[in-house]
Amino acid sequence: MKAALVLMSRAPIPGKTKTRLESHLKPEECAELHKAFLKDISNKLENIKKQYKTFDLFLSYTPEGSENIFADLIGNNFNLIIQDGEDLGARMYHSISVAYDKTNKPVIITGSDLPSLPAEIITEAAAALKEKDIVIGPAADGGYYLIGMQIPQPFIFTCNEWGSDSVLIKTLNLASEHNLKTHFLPEWYDVDNFNELLMFRKELLKIKKDIFYPEYSRAYLDKLFTIR
Repeated sequence: MKAALVLMSRAPIPGKTKTRLESHLKPEECAELHKAFLKDISNKLENIKKQYKTFDLFLSYTPEGSENIFADLIGNNFNLIIQDGEDLGARMYHSISVAYDKTNKPVIITGSDLPSLPAEIITEAAAALKEKDIVIGPAADGGYYLIGMQIPQPFIFTCNEWGSDSVLIKTLNLASEHNLKTHFLPEWYDVDNFNELLMFRKELLKIKKDIFYPEYSRAYLDKLFTIR
């Protein structure tokens, strides 16, 4: 089993990240929460890499010049890719293409809003790409939280309604039109709004505390809700 794992994230700068949570949190709190997410997700990917030596790690980041911010949040095992493209689809395709060109391996890309995503879902995605052209993780909001492919396919990212609840369906239609064999992962959720944050906090009480446990997110949420 081999794959390039791409973590896609903007820099955790107050006022520029997790802005939908500003309905209940201060911009500085949103940025600190994002930092905790990044620490947990990057640790998770690094622990997966320890188990599967044939995995390569990448961080697809924006804006340019924010490398030092990420240096304090993720490990040295991540190769950096600056995001490039006019919309989310173009940026994802660019990131996937760069990772593929550097590794010649199937590529899996996901975001930084998934601190509770089980490691088993990521390894399932990599295993499925041995036989399938594309793997996709459907999100509860009608989009997807993860996509992987054996070979970069630009047409998959031509959906012009990013952020809408039709992204998943349109992506699946594009895959079907080009006869791509697809594997579905379990549904999961991003932590974008306050209700999802509350759901995540509740879930933290149930998740098994192992090497994949989102300890930084738990610690910051405990602090955040204590002071409110």
